Amino acid sequence: MSIDGILVLKLVDELKEKLINGRIDTIDGINKTDFCFKVRIPGVTYSLFISISYNNPTIFITKEKFEKPQVASSFTMYLRKHLEGGYIRDIYQYNNDRVVMIDIETSNEFDGTSKKTIVIELIGRFSNLLILDNDKRILEAIKQLSVLENNSRGIMKGLKYEPLKNDKLSPFDKERINEIFSNNYNLDEATLINNISGMSKPLAHYLIESYKESNDDFYTFFSSEINKYDPVIKNTDYYYFNIFNKEMEHMPTISDVLYKFYLDNAATKTLKDNNADVYRCIQSNLKRVTKKLGKLEDELEKDKNADDLRLKGELLLSIAYRSDIERTSVMEVLNYYNNEYIDIDIDPAKSLKDNSQQYYKKYKKSKLAIEHIEREMNIAQTEKEYFELLKYQLSNTTLKDLLEIKDELISNGYILEKDNRKKIKNKKPNYLKIEYDDCLIYVGKNNIQNDYITHVIGKKDDLWFHVKADHGSHVVVSGENKYNEDVIRYAANLAAQYSDSKDSSSVPVDYTEIKNLKKVPGKKGSFVTYKKNKTIFIDPIK
Repeated sequence: MSIDGILVLKLVDELKEKLINGRIDTIDGINKTDFCFKVRIPGVTYSLFISISYNNPTIFITKEKFEKPQVASSFTMYLRKHLEGGYIRDIYQYNNDRVVMIDIETSNEFDGTSKKTIVIELIGRFSNLLILDNDKRILEAIKQLSVLENNSRGIMKGLKYEPLKNDKLSPFDKERINEIFSNNYNLDEATLINNISGMSKPLAHYLIESYKESNDDFYTFFSSEINKYDPVIKNTDYYYFNIFNKEMEHMPTISDVLYKFYLDNAATKTLKDNNADVYRCIQSNLKRVTKKLGKLEDELEKDKNADDLRLKGELLLSIAYRSDIERTSVMEVLNYYNNEYIDIDIDPAKSLKDNSQQYYKKYKKSKLAIEHIEREMNIAQTEKEYFELLKYQLSNTTLKDLLEIKDELISNGYILEKDNRKKIKNKKPNYLKIEYDDCLIYVGKNNIQNDYITHVIGKKDDLWFHVKADHGSHVVVSGENKYNEDVIRYAANLAAQYSDSKDSSSVPVDYTEIKNLKKVPGKKGSFVTYKKNKTIFIDPIK
């Protein structure tokens, strides 16, 4: 489900309650479409999150922190220059539509006090973020379009901002709404959506079904319904009250609902969209090595007749001394290993000894080819395992984790490094650190983190955990209580939870002391071998 205008109406009330007169301390661009404004109110700092991504345009507040990239975009720099230090004076919805406007009072020593307006248009692929001056002229916009491109309104610097056209009825126009819907024959989803501003299809469907059991006029019923407040979410369905006729998860605020939806759904897609080169690199290399392995297996099959070549050379040499044998293009020769005759192709113009030598040469060449193919297959198989591991690690990643994977791919030569990109080398990897029963537990979520917690943080007598025979995280436990059964089960659960077996039951997890580990030489990634391990079976619990 996506945001509709009536939900925005309720959301704006929430934003006003929390943010009015708040000071904008910092602004970060999370990516090309997502931005986080840190707004300070006496005693608390909120993150005002704004996204104009086509798949989930949204706005909400939270106290959680967002990870930011190393380099700020030019649009982010513009926001910082003109809005940081400003105060939020008003937040309102335009014309009951999916448009939120935020008035900001800014001041500097040259211009004194001035007002700027942030316009957030949450309209699918047409979503946009604009900055207006006091005269409603466009100072900057993420998406700029000429009148010729847009066919309706220009979005260019210096132009007067033209709001989106909306000729529908206000949801508060009691007289007109009752006039249209006084006849129940007009009461259908399409008529509701086409006549009342802010109406979405799920809401219209709910209203039509619910009104069948009401004795009130339509506006009285409608007004009562949209004034409900009990934010709910389940999977991709959410609203500020339950319109879905099923059990939902209840949350305190609309912002909480939108933040959860962002984390569970949109964040992953946005992360993938904005780091497509990493996903593309891993997928293309997996496809490449898989195809290469297939070709090598075909070549190996062709060269498996090497022993036949050696045998034919040997049998020809065994009869080469005989002068009574007539040479023909196909010689029938006794195979003294099984006492059966076999046909051997020869060149009658050459002696049997020379023909034998030809077969031996082909045998040696075929043997060398097999050795080369097997070496190449081992290299390709190792590379395939590496990219399969990276593919798994991408399935549960944050921006910092992904940037670490990207640095790894750059250092291994799979992605070309851009000159303007700041490296995150020499910074501590983004591993998880958990305190449990007087022990410190470390969880790595990619190769860089796994290597760091196992070979840098971990001491030789610390316990190391990993799911058996599957892709997963390294888990390291340090502390005097590390052999406590509860600690072992907790760490094993983490190893199972952060693995490809997380949805299975009775998952085998191996554990041993770090001194029993050995890195696999010549293998990319965080692969290790180990000995003296024990195995515990876990049903993963999140």
